Amino acid sequence: MAGRKLVYFVSLSSNVPYVLKEAMEKAEEKNEVAIFFDLDGALALDQRYLNQMNRTHGTNLESLLNEALAAGIKLYGCQLNVLIADGLVLVNGVEAAGVATFLDTAYQADHVLSY
Repeated sequence: MAGRKLVYFVSLSSNVPYVLKEAMEKAEEKNEVAIFFDLDGALALDQRYLNQMNRTHGTNLESLLNEALAAGIKLYGCQLNVLIADGLVLVNGVEAAGVATFLDTAYQADHVLSY
């Protein structure tokens, strides 16, 4: 499946480690990969919650996020995340994006996967 555009949509933080690992495998196969994080999934991108997420999921999410960024994977956090009262304080390299960005990216993708 090399050379395809893949978009992952992550709404559950428990799925984040799995999705990041799978996305990195797909990027190694020369696919263009983007991941959108919304709802509970966006907690994994928030600097204030990252250590808590590391303990909860038993993995170093910060390391996985950095590896994904280094592999050229685009990471987007929902700019209107309603589950975080103070909004997102995104980790470095992650972009805030809205529905229009997600839809534009998804319409151009060969595959959209939801977790």
